Amino acid sequence: MIELQNIKLSFSSKTVLNDISETFHQGEVIGLVAPNGTGKSTLMNVMMNYVAPNSGKVIFENGLTYSSKANEVKIHQLISMMPDQSDLYNHLSGRDHLKIYCTMWKSDSKLIDTTIAALNMGHYVNKKAGTYSLGMRQRLCFAMQIVANTEIMLMDEVMNGLDPINVEIISNVLMEKKAEGKMIIIASHLLDNLEKYADRLFLFKDGKLMDVDDIVEGFSEPTMTTVRVKNMSSDVKVAFQTRYPTIALQTLVNDTTLLTLDKKDAETLGSMTAYLAELQVNDFTFGKVTLNDLYAMYYGEES
Repeated sequence: MIELQNIKLSFSSKTVLNDISETFHQGEVIGLVAPNGTGKSTLMNVMMNYVAPNSGKVIFENGLTYSSKANEVKIHQLISMMPDQSDLYNHLSGRDHLKIYCTMWKSDSKLIDTTIAALNMGHYVNKKAGTYSLGMRQRLCFAMQIVANTEIMLMDEVMNGLDPINVEIISNVLMEKKAEGKMIIIASHLLDNLEKYADRLFLFKDGKLMDVDDIVEGFSEPTMTTVRVKNMSSDVKVAFQTRYPTIALQTLVNDTTLLTLDKKDAETLGSMTAYLAELQVNDFTFGKVTLNDLYAMYYGEES
């Protein structure tokens, strides 16, 4: 468990973390979504005590906090942060790196071979890291955190530089760790993938965490509340809003217009689509608001 209690942090005159209070639990995958520079990585650094907040505190199981160096040592047996590629030693092999992390966190050495197999690293893991491609280095960084085997795992852009096959492989490992009761907090730009496996999703805006279910009611539920229209003309928008003044209409940067009901309403949904056909609009689909939609709405860009 991690409880963030009134975390505030400013650099010069810029507020980066603005009174954040939230609790995360074991067995959860938490997704943090926002453009670079909005505070996601800083929040993770606060959880690790790499950066001290101006006020507020991070609380772990049994009320453990970063109140002393002795407590920090105890906490860092519970929590780890995925290393960055710049942390790798080019003269050491991938297996050497895994042995180091296994030793540092006093975890089971059997995890080394099982992790190598799970991530399909066997053909290069004994070579020096300096010979690795970016994707191989990223897999090694992920593997290092997996063999540390901490109860809480923080991952910043874990899927960076990976092809779709390796994204799927890592996603499967994450699901296995979740089933073991690990808490995994991930900051990511791969929103389609993140939306598939995260239990809770948060946007970062003006230094605050916003639960997507508070932004869009029932976001996490598989209900069809949205009609997505491509290249909807201004005249059609005016006609539609005249007929349906209570329906939310928003056009995203990719020229997709979302027509969203407050809740599931099959009768209105059917009437809306019939009216679109009457207006000779045929390029539309049913669905729900997606994480990519929310990203475009809040940050004015596509992920």
